Amino acid sequence: MANNGKSLELKFALYTLAATILVTAWAFICNFINSTFSITNPAGQIVISLAVGFVMFKLFALIREKVKQKSDDASL
Repeated sequence: MANNGKSLELKFALYTLAATILVTAWAFICNFINSTFSITNPAGQIVISLAVGFVMFKLFALIREKVKQKSDDASL
């Protein structure tokens, strides 16, 4: 396993930062949608949060895959 200069602590810090940004964006988007469309029903808010969370998670996974693919290509 090749070490590309990133320590385990740095990777952990970057993933923690990315997760914090992801959760913050998720909360902001859910709050924005709920307040814009005046969704006061708790079931509706849960549906919105699950839908937005799913999209945000898929976007995060896609970006992570592209970055990993790019770093694998650069190491060759």
